Amino acid sequence: MTSQDSGREAAARTRDSLAGRRDQDAGKLDDVAEGRDLVADERDLAADERDRAADERDQAAEARDRAAEARERSADTADTPATGEQEQGESAAQSDRRSAAADRRQASSDRRSGRAARQQSQEDRSGSSTQRESGSSDRAAAEVDRQTASVDRGNSATDRSAAAQDSLTSTYLRGPGIALLNEQIQTAKDTSQTLCLAFVDVDHLKTVNDSLGHSAGDRLLRQVAVTISAALGPDSLLFRYGGDEFVCSILGSTQAELKGLLSQISEQLRAATEQGSISCGIAELVEGDTFESLVARADTALYEQRRADRWRTI
Repeated sequence: MTSQDSGREAAARTRDSLAGRRDQDAGKLDDVAEGRDLVADERDLAADERDRAADERDQAAEARDRAAEARERSADTADTPATGEQEQGESAAQSDRRSAAADRRQASSDRRSGRAARQQSQEDRSGSSTQRESGSSDRAAAEVDRQTASVDRGNSATDRSAAAQDSLTSTYLRGPGIALLNEQIQTAKDTSQTLCLAFVDVDHLKTVNDSLGHSAGDRLLRQVAVTISAALGPDSLLFRYGGDEFVCSILGSTQAELKGLLSQISEQLRAATEQGSISCGIAELVEGDTFESLVARADTALYEQRRADRWRTI
C-alpha cells in the first residue's frame, strides 16, 4: 500500500470514527429530548389537576355566596327575628362570603400555577424539539462522513487496482498476480477443487519488434492478453509474468479442458493477426504444490510443447 493509500485509509477510519461519535451524541440528545417530553407531560397533567381544583373552588365559592345570600334574605324577611339569631345569620353569611373569597383567591392561584406549568411544559417541548433537530443534524453529518469515507476507500481501491495492473496489457503485474495465484491455490486446497495453470509465451516477439517496430510488438502483446481474458471465465486469473510471458489459471478446470480452451484461443489469435505465435505449457495442482512448483512444471511443459512443435501458431 502506498503512502497515499495509507493516508486515504487513515482519513476514512477517522471519518468513520467521527460518524460513530456523532451517532452517539445524537442518541444522547434524543434521550434528553425524551426526558423533557416526559417532564412536559407531567407538567401538563399537574396543570390540568390545578385547573380542576380551581374549578371546584370556584364552584364552592359560588355555593358559599348563595348560602350567604340565603341567610341574609332569611334574616331580612323574618317577622320577629331574635336579635341573637339575626346576628348569628349575619355572622354565618359573612363567614360564607369570606370562605368564598378565599376559595376564589386559591382558585386564581391554582390557575396561575397551571398556566406556569403549561408555560414550562411548552418550553420543555421546545427544548426537546431543538435537541431532536440537533440529533437529526448530527446523524446527517455522520452519514456525510460515512459517504466521504466510502469515497476515500473507493479512490484508494482504484489507485491500488491501477497500481496492480500492467499499463500495456491491462492484466495484473507479476507481484499482484502471484499474490492472487497463492489465494487461488489455497481456495483449491480448502475446497478440494482442481486448479490448472498455463504458462503462455508469445513466440518471436523480438523478431516482430525488430522487423515491424516496438509498437507492433506492443499491439501483439495486447491482442494476446485481450483474447485470453475474453475466453477465461469468472474463476480464472491472468497476469503478465515477464516481458512476453503470461500465466493463466482456472479454478475447477482439468488439464484437458484448459488445453481445449487454449486451442480455441490460438485459433482466435490466428484469425486476428498474422504476427508471431504462442506456446503453452499446462500443469495441474497436486498435493504439496506451491505457486513456484506449479509454475515450474507448467514452464517445463511449455518447452516440451515447443520441442514437439504443436498448437503454437497464432
